[in-house]
Amino acid sequence: MTATGPSKKDFADLVNQMVGQNVVNDKMMDDILKNAKNSYNRNGLDGFFEYIRRLTGAPLSNQELKQLMDLVVGAGRTDKALSSLVNQNWLPREQAERIDRRLDRAMEQRKPSTRKKKS
Repeated sequence: MTATGPSKKDFADLVNQMVGQNVVNDKMMDDILKNAKNSYNRNGLDGFFEYIRRLTGAPLSNQELKQLMDLVVGAGRTDKALSSLVNQNWLPREQAERIDRRLDRAMEQRKPSTRKKKS
């Protein structure tokens, strides 16, 4: 885990846990982030949103994606972002709680062990 939050591997593991099978890995996450950045660099925020729509199949307008992005980024922390998504009816409470638990579990697993080694 980085100082700013979950790593790409943590996020890939979370996605895999959520869908119940291995559908993404940290290399794929690298590719997704690189392609998103390239789309943004070529065509600005509209290019980024178009890439996200192609990737996810989300039937959202640029305005809706911008609202969603602002909501998540503006929250500052994962738990606040999830609460905001629930409050704005973007995400069911049960799903937000499941995501939050899995993120907590993934971050907990990444913490260094404090157990003493046997001599």
